[in-house]
Amino acid sequence: MKALFFDFDGVVVKSMEDHYEGWRRVLAEYGIDMAPEELYLLEGQAVEAVASQLIRKFNLPSDQILILIEKKRHYYEQIKKPEIYPHLVDVLQWAREKNLAIGLVTGGDRYRVDETLKAFGLQDYFDAVVTAEDVAFTKPSPEPYLRAAQLVGVEPSDCVVIENAPLGIRSAKSAGMKCIAVTTTLPPAFLREADVVVENLAEALDALKRLY
Repeated sequence: MKALFFDFDGVVVKSMEDHYEGWRRVLAEYGIDMAPEELYLLEGQAVEAVASQLIRKFNLPSDQILILIEKKRHYYEQIKKPEIYPHLVDVLQWAREKNLAIGLVTGGDRYRVDETLKAFGLQDYFDAVVTAEDVAFTKPSPEPYLRAAQLVGVEPSDCVVIENAPLGIRSAKSAGMKCIAVTTTLPPAFLREADVVVENLAEALDALKRLY
C-alpha cells in the first residue's frame, strides 16, 4: 500500500443525515416520503445525478431538477451540523507516519469540501482532493479514484480506499483498488463488494494495519 483514499460524506464527515433531511424536506413538498436508505444507496454521485434519479424514482417533472437542487441546498445550509467521525485523525496520522499519499475522493462540491476541511483543520493532511468538478463521470465510474491515483503518482493496485456506500465501493473496485467499507450509513448487506467491512474508523485502522 502506497496511498490511502477517503470518501468524504459518511467517512470523513458525519453529514449524510443532514443531506437526507434536506432531500426529505424537498420531497415532502411534493407529498413524497423517502426513507434514509433510499438516498444513501445513491451516495457518491454528483448532486445533479442524485436529483435526476429521485425525479425518475418518484415520477416528478423533469424540468424541476434545478429547482429541486436549489431547494435541497437551501435546506442543507439551514440544518447542516457537520462533525468528523471519531478516530479519523488517528487514521490520518497513521497514514502520515507510514508515508502514504492521502487523497479525498467525493461526488460533492469542492467549495463544501474545502470549507469543511478548513473548519476542522484537516486540509493539510490531503495530498489530493477529487470532487465532482474534477471528473467527467462520478462514482460508480472508476474515474474519480483513478484520477486520485494519477494525482499522487501511485499505481491503482497500491491504493486502499475507505468507503461507506455501494456506488463508491464499485468505483474503487473497478479502479483496481482494495476497499474497506464502514457501516456508518448502511448495514453490511449493502457493502458486500468491499474487501473488508467494519463498523467504524477504529476498526478500519486495524484493517489497514493488517493490509500494510
